[in-house]
Amino acid sequence: MQIKELVLNLGQNILDLVFPITCLVCGKDAAPLAGRASPEGRGNYLCEDCVPKLGRLEKQLCLVCYKPSPFGKTHPDCVSRNTVDGAIAALTHKDKHVSNIIWTFKYSFVSSLSEPLSRLIVEAISNQGLDNYFSDFIIVPVPLHQRRLNWRGFNQASLLANTLAEKLGAQIDEQLVTRSKFTQPQVNLKASERKRNIENAFNLITDVANKKILLVDDLVTSGSTAHESAKLLKQAKASEIWIVSLAHG
Repeated sequence: MQIKELVLNLGQNILDLVFPITCLVCGKDAAPLAGRASPEGRGNYLCEDCVPKLGRLEKQLCLVCYKPSPFGKTHPDCVSRNTVDGAIAALTHKDKHVSNIIWTFKYSFVSSLSEPLSRLIVEAISNQGLDNYFSDFIIVPVPLHQRRLNWRGFNQASLLANTLAEKLGAQIDEQLVTRSKFTQPQVNLKASERKRNIENAFNLITDVANKKILLVDDLVTSGSTAHESAKLLKQAKASEIWIVSLAHG
């Protein structure tokens, strides 16, 4: 086990002692989800009974015009060389429990949430009947800048992507795209500011000509990050770009 992982586990154990694990939805002690206990034997932050209560995204949306779209596919009149070809989200960020869970996942350093949350993304993909469709895509987590990665200790999108790749039986490449520009968190910006904030933030490391790419992130808001990534990948001749996320809002 690497030193970094040991330190993270030690920090989590200390947090568990000071702040016992309770469900983020109902507040009760959270026993391990049936058959899904963490490797350390700890419980999870979501009760089995509370997972179905989280607000699902009722309809998948075109990430350009934000109107409902079958399977989350970008409308023919909206898609371009500067946009993703489709987007799927599991939950709505307007649900207060969902927004709290994502905040806790990212800013309270609760990396163990990645397993139950990634299963919700798989559920959303299955509900659209796209399990097999994505099997030949390369899964790419939206990268963090090294400065933010050093501070947080993990990339939440990477944790989700690894479990997603395992569930879908797809290839993952965490080094395909890097983040060269340190940006402000998108969630703190107005919609008009997000595109400027993320512009030219990514670099491409690997040849993607004729490849299909499935981007993974925890939260999609305006879609600026997704579209900026897609623009870079399409310039390099990638054939199709989708993004899946835990929530939209």
